[in-house]
Amino acid sequence: MGEKMGQKFFSGGNSGEGFHNYFDGILPVWERLERFFIIKGGPGVGKSTLMKRVAAMAEEAGEETEYFYCSGDPDSLDAIRLVKRGILFADGTAPHCMDPVFPGAVEEILNLGEQIDRKRIIKYREEVEGLTKQNKLSYRRAYAYLKAAAALEEERYLEVSACLDQKKLKKRLEEITEEKGEHGEKQTRKLFLDAITCKGRVCFAERMAQRGDCVKVTGDYAGVVLDTASRMLSGGKQELFCNPLLPLKVNHVYLPEQGKFLTSGEISGGAEVSGADFMAKACHENAGQCHAEAQKLTEAAMLCLKECKRLHDELEEIYKECVDFARVSERTEELLETVGFIE
Repeated sequence: MGEKMGQKFFSGGNSGEGFHNYFDGILPVWERLERFFIIKGGPGVGKSTLMKRVAAMAEEAGEETEYFYCSGDPDSLDAIRLVKRGILFADGTAPHCMDPVFPGAVEEILNLGEQIDRKRIIKYREEVEGLTKQNKLSYRRAYAYLKAAAALEEERYLEVSACLDQKKLKKRLEEITEEKGEHGEKQTRKLFLDAITCKGRVCFAERMAQRGDCVKVTGDYAGVVLDTASRMLSGGKQELFCNPLLPLKVNHVYLPEQGKFLTSGEISGGAEVSGADFMAKACHENAGQCHAEAQKLTEAAMLCLKECKRLHDELEEIYKECVDFARVSERTEELLETVGFIE
């Protein structure tokens, strides 16, 4: 992944529940969507490449751009958002299939699958079907490991939560966020900054920390403390970045109105708060054992995801032989003209 100006996220992730989708979080609820290009097509037809081209043009024009990467392949894009224009481009194929809600008025379908040569791809039907089935099996194995890991991590969260000093945590949170009563209606945006991928664990928290004042919770209890704190927040705009293994729990919080970023990630800089400071009593040793075993199972899952990526790459190579990329390039240029980047 080349260095980009904009913020990076994951909109979906490999979790203990299977693939967990937070695509609704791509557009914050407090912002308006003007245009939405839903890109369809199979593997290797150029969906991610098209979005990278649009994003590059946007950044050349000095526009704020958000990047949403794929947890299956963290070098590939699932979506991009041109923030000021309210324009969204997203991969609308499995596992995050989507269709227009307001066809033409907001959403448009861009079907790159039309550029696949049927006469050529049909010759590879057996290989395509075989690789697709193998890929699904590898994902099933990965999710079996993650499901087991999540059960252990859930038990650890229960153990640690039972030992927390809730009052002390709430008081410290109010000091950090400078909360004084309500901040208006509570509006939340949920995404991931972390992902369990074929390349190991990937985290974009370091980049997020550059957006404002940062406070990081440290130590073995950091994740549980941060998740508990996130549920103590009152109103206002909140960007909640969830735990990839337990996607209903929160790893990081950004409060745009206060310019505060709270994280349980390992980042440089920022003020530090020890999670151990909020423990009313010592946890049972079972908590640490659960975490250690969950880590091993997650590592096993990532090996399966590596196999998924290998199979997907083989599938992409087949499709690349059967795609009219000259026409894909033409469609990309037409799109850039449509959104005003070229004349």
